[in-house]
Amino acid sequence: MKLTFKQAKRNTQIISFRVDPSTNQNLTALRTKYSDEAKRRVTTGEIVKQLINQHWAEVLGDNYEG
Repeated sequence: MKLTFKQAKRNTQIISFRVDPSTNQNLTALRTKYSDEAKRRVTTGEIVKQLINQHWAEVLGDNYEG
């Protein structure tokens, strides 16, 4: 699964979560990669938001009745 980021970003809501050191290291690597591709700083929130939306589309998508 590959994420794409636009130059501008939308307003967001604050969410807090804790991760172990290994996951944090992986997240930092992803943030660096996507920041280089987007030619701007991509935040953890943007990555998590896209992951949630893609997972929602795969799991619920057209079958969602809520």
